[in-house]
Amino acid sequence: MLFQRSQLMEGMTVRSSDGEKLGKVFALGDDSFHIEKGLFFPKDYLVRYADISDIRDGEIILLHGRDSLRRLSTDDKYGTTTGLGTTSTAATTGLGTSTSATSGWGASTSPSDLRTGVGTSARHTEEVTVPVHKEELDITKREVQAGEVRVHKEVVQETETVKVPVRRERVRVERRDVTDRPAMNASFQDETVVVPVRAEEVDVNKRAVVDEEVVIRKEAIEEERRVDEPLRHEKVDIRTSGDADEKRSLNLGPDDDPLLRRR
Repeated sequence: MLFQRSQLMEGMTVRSSDGEKLGKVFALGDDSFHIEKGLFFPKDYLVRYADISDIRDGEIILLHGRDSLRRLSTDDKYGTTTGLGTTSTAATTGLGTSTSATSGWGASTSPSDLRTGVGTSARHTEEVTVPVHKEELDITKREVQAGEVRVHKEVVQETETVKVPVRRERVRVERRDVTDRPAMNASFQDETVVVPVRAEEVDVNKRAVVDEEVVIRKEAIEEERRVDEPLRHEKVDIRTSGDADEKRSLNLGPDDDPLLRRR
């Protein structure tokens, strides 16, 4: 499977086929990408998309093992080998590397000819994309307490007068004369006869009932709030010098094309 430039991103980790971490991607071209200079590679390293074995969990896995890559990078320090499987002299400038590639048999070849061993002559030109960044607002909302409504209840005591009808017994004593009625069981002893007199008393009990309700309703209203926040963006200044075919100096603003390429 041949991987495309769109499947890679800057900052992705690159590993060899046996799991060795080689570095991270810092620049992407049309048919190759660059691995940053680090402990494994003595300088920025150029790798073709054709040399990718797999992209797994956001990491790039190459076809070559650790020992093979270390040997290639060691030879590269003496100007004999650069990239994967090509012999060249390489000069790294900024984010880009200009290379003139020849095969291991001494004939100048294209990257496709290297895989087939054909000794045809070709020139390999690299394109490097320089990202131009800017800041954008990321608006989020969160709920906070803007105020509160307090309902205070106060206990007020009032006296209520209620008339309650009650009954009681009233005693009236009268004496009557009785004639010719024999007395039964007369004991002729001192005796006191008690006659209870009854009356109604009022007992008062209190119970709590709901007299009325106070209802508080909340409704959501939408309004616009203005937020002012300073944002930063990168400005690109491109200058050509030396043996370039055309000397020029361009300033690109945030609205210009950030993918300006120079051939």
